[in-house]
Amino acid sequence: MKTEKVGFIGGIKEQFSTKSLVLIPIAVGINLIGGTLASALKLPLFLDMIGTIISAALAGPWVAALVGLLTNVFLALVSNPVYLPYSLVSIGCGLVTGYMIRGGMFKKVWGVVLTWLACTLLSVAISSTITVLVFGGATGATGTSVFTATLIAATKNIVKSVVATSMIENLVDRGIAFLIAYILLKRIPKRFMSQYSVEANFDDAEIDD
Repeated sequence: MKTEKVGFIGGIKEQFSTKSLVLIPIAVGINLIGGTLASALKLPLFLDMIGTIISAALAGPWVAALVGLLTNVFLALVSNPVYLPYSLVSIGCGLVTGYMIRGGMFKKVWGVVLTWLACTLLSVAISSTITVLVFGGATGATGTSVFTATLIAATKNIVKSVVATSMIENLVDRGIAFLIAYILLKRIPKRFMSQYSVEANFDDAEIDD
């Protein structure tokens, strides 16, 4: 039991190599650009996951989790404080995406789709819980808050209204994020990928030379 624990901790430490530490601010920056733009324009999206997915693919799930956490902390500081509790969503998606990629899910398009759906379902579960328990059903952070409020008025059921809105919002948002991240990853040269020792996760994915 002790050996397994040491192995697990050691595996996490290995993810935080020098190259990963350099990647983290870049990935956070990518997330912040999308997240700040979505918030400023009141879009019914977040657009703050692209960098997290890329870091999950290149550096691992725990690096991605840190990227997600830092992204939400910065967005809470510069854009809207409501982003802070939703850091749990970003952390969870970073972990799920990273481990699924390590399991070979990015070798085929159907695997990418499954990873997208897994991340979406996790996002809905966590974000809906936060929205209901912390914000009473609506945050005002995105354009979907109006839709949520309309559903609540029509159905008189906060939980169902929040879950329905969150499902639509996250399916689209995560779908866009995974599509863009996957396209970018396919265009990264193998010689660069080899620096992160992740080629095995993309053996059949036609990563460009």
